[in-house]
Amino acid sequence: MASKIKQVVLLAIYYISPIVASIIYWFEEPLDSNDILNNLIHRTGSIFGILAFIWMCFNILIQTKLKMTEENYSLNKILSFHTIMATIALILGSVHYPLVRLGREYSSFQIRSGSIGFMILIVLMALALIFMSNRLIKFEFIKKLRSFASGKKLKYDFNKFLHNMMVIGVSAIFIHAIVSNTSNQSTLMLGVYSFFFILTVTGWVYHKIIRRLRSNADPYIFRKAPWDTIISEKDSKPYKEWAENLIKHNPSLYPCLQCGTCAEVCPVSKVTNGEYNPRKNILAVRFGYKDLVLGEEDLVIWGCTSCNTCDEKCPQHIKLSEIFTSLRNESITLGKGPEYIRDQAKKIFEYGKAIPRQPAIEKRRTQLGLPKVIDPDVKEIQTLLKGLGIDKKIGIIKLEETKVITE
Repeated sequence: MASKIKQVVLLAIYYISPIVASIIYWFEEPLDSNDILNNLIHRTGSIFGILAFIWMCFNILIQTKLKMTEENYSLNKILSFHTIMATIALILGSVHYPLVRLGREYSSFQIRSGSIGFMILIVLMALALIFMSNRLIKFEFIKKLRSFASGKKLKYDFNKFLHNMMVIGVSAIFIHAIVSNTSNQSTLMLGVYSFFFILTVTGWVYHKIIRRLRSNADPYIFRKAPWDTIISEKDSKPYKEWAENLIKHNPSLYPCLQCGTCAEVCPVSKVTNGEYNPRKNILAVRFGYKDLVLGEEDLVIWGCTSCNTCDEKCPQHIKLSEIFTSLRNESITLGKGPEYIRDQAKKIFEYGKAIPRQPAIEKRRTQLGLPKVIDPDVKEIQTLLKGLGIDKKIGIIKLEETKVITE
């Protein structure tokens, strides 16, 4: 109940603040009685601009991981809300321009500052959709751009650049607002613009400083399972090219936020108290710790049961189960992986099923009145497995093939 109240309070602040600012503007802006229609159009455009400016300021604050926001909303809701409101703000900003220009003249500086800020935010929106979400992952050019960015080691620096440029864009909009006729004629409106801008910059600077202090100890401080741990950089030798190749073949991996949601919802993590940790595995992949990821440890990639819970809950829609499956295939190809995996595969090759038919099982089924199990077509299964080369990967080689190799 307390969380619901906090959610309502936060939403009320978000939506009521620009409304209050708009009311202040309405009474502070002088009304031209000679041209009421034009004046109303101008005021409507100005209010759109106020809404856009304040909501973009708030969107920057959302990115700074405010404790109250992080603890009361799921990351999926925060990201969706951020994207939707940023889009609405940009739409309002684009409508604002023609409405306020109708029948009025402005200084070139005011027009340029507003246009520069608006264009920065539009470009950032496009780049964020390409590099920081998986909404457009189906397009081939998105995959190529991510592969290129990963190869140039742009992941962290590029994300940091996008966040910094957002503040610059809002700063340009703020300059545009304070040199406007409204700010020149109303000290109160100048104070309104300054309040939201100073609040935003303060939150952004605070986040930058605190993030540097806490990043090594806890980069996802508000979102982690109680058993979650940070991966050690001494766990394995990094193979950067291997990591870049994985990004090329699994482009959904690029925008991982390391939020810890996958570790929190994973049933295997809960049962093993974090010994199996999908978040840690993904981080190891991003660092290029090939030996650690592809080794024979049971609870690295082999702990995944492909239940797809992490896929469903991941706020970035990363295909974790698909990534872990490809890594297990690579591990087997390299002759690694737990021995029981190869033993199970051999049983499937020999009997057509992981658990061979047993008299005790058949007897119990008869007692329970269950129908007789139909035997699988072992030859057909073996043909399929041979076609995939699995027989060789798990050590099942015909005697004739062994002789040829020996000779």
